[in-house]
Amino acid sequence: MIAHLKDQLQETRAKTSMERKYIEKECQVQKVMRNKQCHVTESELQAELEGLQIHLEEENKVNKETEMWVKKHHDQLQEKVEFWMDKYEREVDQKSEELSNLEGSKANILLKLQELTLKYQEYDEVVMEDRAQKEKAKKAAEKS
Repeated sequence: MIAHLKDQLQETRAKTSMERKYIEKECQVQKVMRNKQCHVTESELQAELEGLQIHLEEENKVNKETEMWVKKHHDQLQEKVEFWMDKYEREVDQKSEELSNLEGSKANILLKLQELTLKYQEYDEVVMEDRAQKEKAKKAAEKS
């Protein structure tokens, strides 16, 4: 019976030893697989990171070019605004001066018109008096 128990013990130890070696090898295989998987994932992430960095650099370049274009266009528009504002002010000043001159001319013309109207009225009165006198003289001549 002791020999039988020793055989069972020996058998159990051998079985346990084999199971332990199997579990160790399985753990090693799983560890290697996880390391490979992690390495693949890391490589994929590294490639994605590099792609994103390239894309970011392109976006920054395009953004910088766009900013430069907008600034240049803004500066050009600002120059145009200044040009047109100067032109507007010059033309407004010129037209204001023309208006003042025309108003002065109008005032002078109105004064002359009033003077001529008075002269016309005076001449008209003289003509009317002369006609009236001639009419009286004609009637007087006809009566005599």
